[in-house]
Amino acid sequence: MTSFRGRESTVLTSTEIDYTRHYRKWHDDSETHCDAMCRHFQSLLDPYLPESKDSRILDVGCGTGFALQALREIGYHNLEGIDSDKGQAAAARRRGLAVNVGDALKYLQTRSGRFDLILCLDVIEHVPVENQLTFVAALLEGLADGASLICTVPNANSSLASRWRYIDWTHTSSFTEHSLDFLLFNAGFRNIRILPGEVDRSVRLPWLPHRASLGYWVWRSFRFLRRLEMMAEFGSKQGRSIPLSLNLMAIASR
Repeated sequence: MTSFRGRESTVLTSTEIDYTRHYRKWHDDSETHCDAMCRHFQSLLDPYLPESKDSRILDVGCGTGFALQALREIGYHNLEGIDSDKGQAAAARRRGLAVNVGDALKYLQTRSGRFDLILCLDVIEHVPVENQLTFVAALLEGLADGASLICTVPNANSSLASRWRYIDWTHTSSFTEHSLDFLLFNAGFRNIRILPGEVDRSVRLPWLPHRASLGYWVWRSFRFLRRLEMMAEFGSKQGRSIPLSLNLMAIASR
């Protein structure tokens, strides 16, 4: 299974660590991999992006800049990123992306109300639970009135939730749709939508016997059984609505 994770935490720890050890298990610098990651982020984010290509967009915990590059390729140009890892920021800058190294909290505190969209993809789970409310409130402070946050976090409802929670030593938590909504609301966000954080996995001509259709039907079958489990445990109404994707995505506004 291809992973679309591996983005660095923006909160510095007391001990300097080399995140490359983890990152390189999932990502490389090849053009083929970069193109695949850009296509992934374009598919994931496109329905929720601002209409104006002049929108000011910040990617918090941007890593090597795959999401920023994806946005640049579809015409957005007021882009910047912030990451705590020097190596990943340097890799992003080599591709011509405006990425800074530093603490996201301090960065946002000096840019109050500046951004039309903030991305925070696979980052909040790296922040210690006792600091998450302060961190998410800082994301809100960086947004202009009416602007939006898009974030993704590990989904504790997933059948692989335990692996996804502990696959990265720097993770501190996982989320359900309810706990993510609770965190965003108490940080001051409104119009909160919690969605499955995955792209469309359907294939063309799924009834024909080829590798892609086999993978699709195996995935659909396991998801169907998982849905039945949720409905058996929580009742039909609640069980049908629980997101089962590996990640959760939230879109929320200031």
